[in-house]
Amino acid sequence: MRNLLPIALLFLAACGGSDPKALTSAGYAALGKSDPKSALAHFDEALAGLSVSDKDYYRAALGRCEALARVDAPEAQRYFLEIAAKLGKATVREDDYSLVCNALIQANAATEAVLVMHAGMETFDKSAKMQQILDAVKAAAERSPSARSALDGLGYT
Repeated sequence: MRNLLPIALLFLAACGGSDPKALTSAGYAALGKSDPKSALAHFDEALAGLSVSDKDYYRAALGRCEALARVDAPEAQRYFLEIAAKLGKATVREDDYSLVCNALIQANAATEAVLVMHAGMETFDKSAKMQQILDAVKAAAERSPSARSALDGLGYT
């Protein structure tokens, strides 16, 4: 029986969900399996064990944005912009704005994508990458009167 205790403890440690890095990986795996609700739960649990200064924080936060885009697009947009403001240009790259915009576009949330794209344009001063994102958002906005209105109001048309 004593010999089984270490094995049982190892099994419990492997199955335990307290490791933020493992939880983040599980979140991305769930996203890959088109299970955004499960992914969101994993990312939320990972983030509960991380502080903003932890190296794995941003990876989990960005995954949370992707999962939220499929579950609650307005919250995804709000959360990403909050994270981008908190972490700044040194951490949040143009590719991250592109990732979130594309996730929102795929979720038929073009209006939210417009707002994320606009923040990226302001942050990266209309870079070539942000111009590509603008083009993708404009194409998605063709199917959404509210997104077209948002583009108009922000001066992109």
